[in-house]
Amino acid sequence: MKKSSRWIKHIISALIIILGVTFLTFLLAYLSPEDAAVVKLSKMGTGYTQEVLESTRREMGLDRPFIVQYGRWMKNILHLDFGTSYRTNTSVGSMLASAFPTTLALTGLSLAITLSLAFPIGIYCADHPNGVLDRITMGLSYLFTSLPMFFISLGVLYVVCIKWGLMNVRAAPGLPGLIMPALVMGVTLASWYIRQIRTVAIEQLNSDYVKALYCRGVKRSSILGRHVFKNCLLPTITLIGVSFGSMLGGSAIVESIFSVNGVGSLAVTAVTARDYPFIQAYAALMAALYLAVNFAVDILYKKLDPRVSV
Repeated sequence: MKKSSRWIKHIISALIIILGVTFLTFLLAYLSPEDAAVVKLSKMGTGYTQEVLESTRREMGLDRPFIVQYGRWMKNILHLDFGTSYRTNTSVGSMLASAFPTTLALTGLSLAITLSLAFPIGIYCADHPNGVLDRITMGLSYLFTSLPMFFISLGVLYVVCIKWGLMNVRAAPGLPGLIMPALVMGVTLASWYIRQIRTVAIEQLNSDYVKALYCRGVKRSSILGRHVFKNCLLPTITLIGVSFGSMLGGSAIVESIFSVNGVGSLAVTAVTARDYPFIQAYAALMAALYLAVNFAVDILYKKLDPRVSV
């Protein structure tokens, strides 16, 4: 009974958050000084009269009260109808479907780079505190976390593509074009993860059970690889859920800079072009994905540590 009530609370909280995000996004578009009908007609590249403008506003439902417009939009969203893009005059749903796999691949590759760097470096620094590598790593981690991601992206783009000429400025299609932006996102996020893992690993190495393992003659490599690593894994799973939203938000900037044809790049273009249907759909999709990932993280945490209640 308690378990079912917790599930109900999770679902209600998720619905409230999604409704809040969609409401605010729709409200901002509604309060925009530019008329959506004017934006749509302007993108068509032809002149229009006042009668055509009024007719377009009626067709788009802009003459109705705000709450009616929002309710109609939410009803369409529930039927997976995200509307038509003002910029391309195509279905927003098809645009999201075609670009989302690229963003998902970029996020997954970035996360893989983050974890492959953070765990070995973080545990090594904890095992050799205040050593040369530890001091250098901590200094670099503070540097990367303090710099904005767009600044790092532009710097890497200038050095690698323009100064050294190793790669084209425009990202190549497929996986090769994702390597450089994934490295920027992965290394930047790893700077944060390394500090967290190092802190947890130091606590584990100073704990009583590690001292008992030493007394039993267990090798240090086995203690680090099996016991300390496992105990560092649980808080890292929580970090993944927390940082997933920042990865998706950061991907919008990185995709735009590296010319990656993902959802984030389309969102940046949509904001510039006042493409309200795409912006609203993007906000709703990101909110739903963020909640889904955090929900999955909660379940995984429960599986790895049964003492924790979801």
